[in-house]
Amino acid sequence: PYVIENSEITLADILTSLLRQYVGQSLDTATAYFNVGGFSLIKEGLQTLGSFRLLLGEAPEGAERIGLWPEKNIVSKRLVSDLDATPFSKETLRLVEDLIGYLA
Repeated sequence: PYVIENSEITLADILTSLLRQYVGQSLDTATAYFNVGGFSLIKEGLQTLGSFRLLLGEAPEGAERIGLWPEKNIVSKRLVSDLDATPFSKETLRLVEDLIGYLA
């Protein structure tokens, strides 16, 4: 288990390293944030896994929120917001299609 803050080493660096170690095996990851751009950085490594589970959640804003239910639909709202902010191009469309195909 790792806690990555993206200050010195990025999540993409850690995941790329882990993916090399888990070829043909299962990898479970929990994160508060994942987007199409992040998928593009690790998609080749994901294809080498036996299985992959991704748990998306919301980082608590303060200690008083720990253990409470997250805002309803926060993950899907964040994904839609990220897609809306991403410039539309053939490359972006292909990445979205690849991500949907991978998760299906």
